[in-house]
Amino acid sequence: MTAATEPNSPSSCRIDAGPWAASMGYQQESMSLPREVESLSKKTKMSSRVGGARHSVTLALVICIFVASYSLLDIDDLLLRVQTSLGYIPTATAQTQQLGATTSVSKTLAASQCQGGMQRNSSTDREGPEDQQLADEDDDSATCVGRRIYIYKLPPQFNQKLIENCENQQGWARMCDDLSNQGLGTPFDVPESDPSAHLLLPTSAWYKTNQFSLELLFHERLKKYPCLTENPERATMSYIPFYSALDLTPKLFEPSVAVRDRLSERLVGWLQSNSHWERSRGNKHVMVLGRIVWDYVRPEKASQPSSWGNALVSLPEFWNVTKLSIERNPWGSEQMAVPYPTSFHPSSDAEMVSWQSTIRTAQRDKLVVFVGSPRHNKVPGTELRHELMRQCNSTNRSENNNNNNTMSQASASNQNSRCTMVSCNVVKCALNPQAPIRAFLESVFCLQPPGDSATRKSLFDCLLAGAIPVLFDNMTAAKQYQWHLPRDTASYAITIDPKHVVAGELDVANKLLEVPKEVIATMQATIIDMLPRLIYKKPGPKLFEQSLTSSKDAFDHTIDHLLQKFHAHVTI
Repeated sequence: MTAATEPNSPSSCRIDAGPWAASMGYQQESMSLPREVESLSKKTKMSSRVGGARHSVTLALVICIFVASYSLLDIDDLLLRVQTSLGYIPTATAQTQQLGATTSVSKTLAASQCQGGMQRNSSTDREGPEDQQLADEDDDSATCVGRRIYIYKLPPQFNQKLIENCENQQGWARMCDDLSNQGLGTPFDVPESDPSAHLLLPTSAWYKTNQFSLELLFHERLKKYPCLTENPERATMSYIPFYSALDLTPKLFEPSVAVRDRLSERLVGWLQSNSHWERSRGNKHVMVLGRIVWDYVRPEKASQPSSWGNALVSLPEFWNVTKLSIERNPWGSEQMAVPYPTSFHPSSDAEMVSWQSTIRTAQRDKLVVFVGSPRHNKVPGTELRHELMRQCNSTNRSENNNNNNTMSQASASNQNSRCTMVSCNVVKCALNPQAPIRAFLESVFCLQPPGDSATRKSLFDCLLAGAIPVLFDNMTAAKQYQWHLPRDTASYAITIDPKHVVAGELDVANKLLEVPKEVIATMQATIIDMLPRLIYKKPGPKLFEQSLTSSKDAFDHTIDHLLQKFHAHVTI
C-alpha cells in the first residue's frame, strides 16, 4: 500500500517498516548518503542504515499516532464549543453519536498533519500553544509539582453570562453592585463624620461584599493561580467554574422545579461530553457553591413546587465532586465549609498586620453585642433569638456584684454597657456593613445564635473585629469550618446551652461577666493570630507573585487542604 507523495518533498511522512507500517499507509522517504559516509566500511554503512531506519520508523509512528489522538480530541472539543455557543447542550447519547460521526474526519486530519511536516528530531523542538504551556510547566516543576490546577473552560452561560444578565433578574436590584470588582462588591463610602472612618483603613481594602459571592471570589483567585495547567492529565485538581448561586438565587421562589434545575442539568450534559470528566468520574474535582448547601439538596425526583432549592448536590453525577460552600451538611458526601466572605480584602501582608493592630488596641467598653434581626416563628431557633434580644433590650437586669468573681475587662458600672444590639432591619447591615463592624470593635463578646440556618456571616464579621463569639449550636462553627477554625472551640469562643436560655434559667450577660480577664486575653490573641486564614485577599498580580511564600488567606488554606486531600486520596 503506497501513499502518494512527492519523491523529494521534505514534508512527506513516508517510512519503510514492513507490512505493519505499509498497512498504515506510510513509506520511508528515499535517502542518499553523503560522500564522506561512502568511504566507510560496508559493515559500518549497514549498521548506520539499520539504526537510522529504526529511529525513523519509531519516531514517525509515535508522532503520527499522537497527532491522530490529539486531533480527535481537538475536533470533538471544537464541535462541542460551537454547539454550546449556539445554546445547544448535547445529551450523552447525542454526544456519543457525534463522536462516531467525527472519527473519520479526525483520522483524515491526522494523516494530513502527519504529511504536513510534524516530524521532529528533538523533543525540544515544539510547536503550538499547548506544547508551549507544557514546556513552561516543565520549567517550574520544582515549584508547582503536585500543585497544578486545571480550570474547565465552560461555555459562558454557566458563569460569565450570569454576571452580564444581573440587570435582568427581577427582584434582585443590587445584584449588579454585588458582582462588581471581581465579586468584592462596591467599595466602602464612609463619610468622615462616621466614628468608624478612622478605623477602617486602608479604605482600599474595604468593600460591601455580598455573603453569597464566594463563587466569583474563588474563580478570580484561581485565574491568577501560579500553577495552572492547560493539560488536565497533569493536574492534581480540576475546578468547575459554575456560578450556581447566581443561577439559583433569583429562582428560589420559582414554582417550577424544572426551571430551577435546568442549568445544573445542562452542566451535567456538557461535562459528560468531556473526556477528562468521563475518565475521572468527578474524582479530584472541585465545585464552589455560593449559598448554603441546603439550597442544593432537594431530592432529584421531588417535583412539588413547595420543594426548596434545586437538586444540584443530589445529582449522582456530582457525588464524587468535592463541594465547597459557606455551610455544609456534615453528614453529606464530599462537602466542606469555607469562611463566609467579609468586607475586608487586603492586598498585602502589611495591610493585614495594620488591621490586626487596630483590633488589638480597640477600646472595648461594651460587654456583649447582638447584630441581627427578628425571625419568623417558623424558622428553627426563633425562640432563642427572641430571648437573647429580650435580654439585651431589657433595662431591668440586676448587676452581678459578687466580689468573689473575677470581672471581665469589659464590665462597667452602667447597664447600657452590658449588652447592645444592632437591628439590621433598621440599619440595613448589607448596605452599611461598617455599622456591625464598629459595634463588634466596641464589644468583648458577640452573640451568634443560629439564623435561617446554623451558620452566620456575622460569625466571621465578629471574628474580623476581634470580638469573642458566643455560640449556642456546634453546627455553627465546630462541625463546619474544620480547615480554618481551631478544633478546640474553647480556644476562641464561649459555648452556652440554648435550652437554659430559652427556659429563662440563664442570663447570658451575667454568665459572660464570670469569664476571667486572663481567659479573655488568651482568646483575643488566638483570634488575632488566626484572622489571616479567615479572610479573602483582594485578587491582583502582586499578591500572586508571592502567594506561595506570603501569609496565606482563606483561599490559600482551602487550596492547600484540597491538594493534600487529593494526594492522599481520602474522603471528607
